[in-house]
Amino acid sequence: MSTVGTRELKQNPQAVVRRVLETGEPVEVTAHGHPTGVRLVPDAPARRAWVRGVDLARIAPLDRDEAQRLHRDLAEFDDDEPRDPWSRPA
Repeated sequence: MSTVGTRELKQNPQAVVRRVLETGEPVEVTAHGHPTGVRLVPDAPARRAWVRGVDLARIAPLDRDEAQRLHRDLAEFDDDEPRDPWSRPA
C-alpha cells in the first residue's frame, strides 16, 4: 500500500484522489512519516479504458516456440465445463 503525507494531500488532493481511483489501490495518510490511521480507499476500482504507451513498450513479443506452446495450451481448454485449473490431467 502506498502512502501520502498530509502536506501532499493538502497541497494537491485531486491528484491523490485520482491516483486512488485509477489504480484501485488504497493510500494510507501519514503525518511526519507515521501512519495516521486514515486511508483513502476506492468504493469500486475504476477500469482503465486504455493502456499507457510506457506499459506497452515493456511487453516483449513471444518467440516462435513460446507462441506455439501458448497456442497448444489454449487449444487444450474446454470452455463447456468448468474445471480446476490446478488439477493434473488424468
